[in-house]
Amino acid sequence: MLTSQKICLITNRYPAHPDDVASPFVHDFHLGLKEKGMTVSVFTPYYQTQRMEWREDIIRFHWQGGKKVVGSLNFFNPRELFQLFSFLKNGKSQLSEHLNRTNPDSCLALWALPSGWFAYQAKKELGIPYSVWCLGSDIYVWGKKPVLRKIIRKVLQGADHLFADGFDLKEKVEKLAGKRCLFLPSMRRLPSASEGEEQLDSTRSNFLYVGRWDKEKGLDDLIKAFGLVKNKLLSVNLYVLGWGDFENKMKRLVRELKLEDEVKIVGKVSTKSVANYIKQVDCLIIPSRSDSIPLVFSEALQMGTPLIVTEVGDMGYLVKRFNLGKVVPPKDVQKLSQAIIEFACQKKDYSRNIPKALKLLNIEKAVDDYLKIVLPKEHALSSPVHASSLQDIPASQDL
Repeated sequence: MLTSQKICLITNRYPAHPDDVASPFVHDFHLGLKEKGMTVSVFTPYYQTQRMEWREDIIRFHWQGGKKVVGSLNFFNPRELFQLFSFLKNGKSQLSEHLNRTNPDSCLALWALPSGWFAYQAKKELGIPYSVWCLGSDIYVWGKKPVLRKIIRKVLQGADHLFADGFDLKEKVEKLAGKRCLFLPSMRRLPSASEGEEQLDSTRSNFLYVGRWDKEKGLDDLIKAFGLVKNKLLSVNLYVLGWGDFENKMKRLVRELKLEDEVKIVGKVSTKSVANYIKQVDCLIIPSRSDSIPLVFSEALQMGTPLIVTEVGDMGYLVKRFNLGKVVPPKDVQKLSQAIIEFACQKKDYSRNIPKALKLLNIEKAVDDYLKIVLPKEHALSSPVHASSLQDIPASQDL
């Protein structure tokens, strides 16, 4: 039986309620640790929200901001630069107070920046060991900026353990840190789908996009691809769920391509509705230009829905390895449209290996693997059995 350890999760975001899209997997990981008997506290910045339901064990530190995510602040804007300094100063001091009060055995920083920097400073001051869970943007985006890259390297090298939620990301972390990093998947548990308002036309081929509306997510490529699909297929729909700065440009592009009947811009919906949409559509499309393994990838698998993805991060490898759908090059509108047409016409069954792929990305397994690494050896579970590289995933003949 596990002896309870005190763990502090230091995270860039923590959802405020069940339908909050701010890193919802963090809540599931938090609950998973508590279900294993751990005493867990969460330290995260305060952001303005209309609903605040999840408060237990959560410290939301205040700073001179809260309307914009700290990663989107403009350092050349004096007001926002002041907010950044406030964020770092208040976060560091309030984390120190929280750790002195709760005295955790270890910390886990979700993202190398800024959470990893907070954990790094806390270890220097209080000697509390910490791990870093890299989640994509910290390495793929911030890690490319020279000054931030140096800080990230120092944070990673000072950590006791390193984790990453993608295999490609894991290799990049190891190269940057010069030390071992383990695969630890991030996944949100979706509720079971049920009959609701989301009744789609089953006589048409229904496709779905779920996520942020911005250029890096390839949403403009997807809309343009549907402009080509429309010329070949008459009965096809694309439902677009999410939010983002690309909304006005997306709507204009839909009008320019005369896709008002085919492209249904839905916007933000509840978590229950997300599950219902994913369950009902024929295929979920992830057209990203840069990504690791986005949450919606595993959400599609939970609902038994096949995928069309771009060959970025680990998505293409996993889809091909487990035969989960189709893979196309990023930013290739022509090949994306061709994949959509082929999917609609072929009616192929991609469901056989979904349970095996889902097992690899399971959040409960992630909790177990994390505890196997960070717990003292006398209290640890048996050795982790998660794949630590792409080569460790079962070969296709074993599926």
